[in-house]
Amino acid sequence: MYGYMDHVLRTFYKATEWNDDNVYSHIIETSQNLIDFDLPKGCNITLSSQPTPTSCSSYTLSNNGFLNGSIFYTYCTRELDPIPASKYIPLRQTIASYRILTPLKKLIDPMYWEVWKGGVRVDTKDTLLYGRIYLPQNSVEAMIVRRLLPASQLVIKSVSDTHIKNGGAVTFTLQRNLPSYSNEYIYSTHESLVGFRGVYNFGAQQRIKDPSISSRLTIGGEIYYSILAKSPGLSAALRYTAQSAYTGTPLTMALMCNPLMGHLAAMYSLTAGGHSFGSRIEFNVYSYESDLSVGCELWRSQEKEEETTPIFSTIKASTSLKTRSLNMLWEGRFKDLLVSTGVGLTALPSQTLELSQLGVSIQYSS
Repeated sequence: MYGYMDHVLRTFYKATEWNDDNVYSHIIETSQNLIDFDLPKGCNITLSSQPTPTSCSSYTLSNNGFLNGSIFYTYCTRELDPIPASKYIPLRQTIASYRILTPLKKLIDPMYWEVWKGGVRVDTKDTLLYGRIYLPQNSVEAMIVRRLLPASQLVIKSVSDTHIKNGGAVTFTLQRNLPSYSNEYIYSTHESLVGFRGVYNFGAQQRIKDPSISSRLTIGGEIYYSILAKSPGLSAALRYTAQSAYTGTPLTMALMCNPLMGHLAAMYSLTAGGHSFGSRIEFNVYSYESDLSVGCELWRSQEKEEETTPIFSTIKASTSLKTRSLNMLWEGRFKDLLVSTGVGLTALPSQTLELSQLGVSIQYSS
């Protein structure tokens, strides 16, 4: 289930017309949502609110064998649309599920971003500020998202923690996002890491002119190098998706490889009748190790007479032959609360099941 900060960031991207689907880090997100979903750890309670159109706050209390928590605040230079309270937000917007990609569309002309008053240009770059402190660890993380042009933005992330070398790190990411392609230039002070990521959409201009075309083929890759550790990294991916829910069964197929590690992965996901299924097969050309993972997501709706929209809940399950594990997650709404509870089981060599993880997460927002 998405956190409150995810909703804030998506609202900011929507207000500034930024397509977050068109980035390399999300190229296999559908498969990850169905197979590699996170289970809650311990007991977590989160209270969030949007007191003004430009600011949000959230408080989290967790018990994972010891008591800890976090507080975060955000501020935006422009007014954002109201984030629905936990009582009203559609669950399909808050649960990480099969991802229907945002349709490609032509960017607005940069001249429409200009605001003039008395012959002087007075417009400012839209900026989102975020800060979070973790207690009692006293670690801090922060992020700045600054829109530069309709097709570009700068993201600065930083973390201060005694467990990190030099006590913290700062990462700079310059992103350029166009309908046909997007790229990212990355630098991190941690190990002096430099990197580049990008994706290319085949036939993007045709899909802008004719939105009825329901398929999209995307290729992407990343390359990075750690100057201090003298360690390179490389990966590439190919994704085909039928993105329209009105022209047949939406499906996503993806291939990903890491040539340096010899890792190959093929993924297939589909959704029908509101339910989703995903599978992934992995193979290493150096060690000849392989793995098959599958996951599914079943939605349940319950009509209530006093409401005009159905209440939903979902059950997720995933398993892997290599790890011999079974993860199950239930997510839904109970009264005004968003609840997520899950359990992880692992098969031991003695043919018995071991409880590896159990937890519940409760979110309330107003």
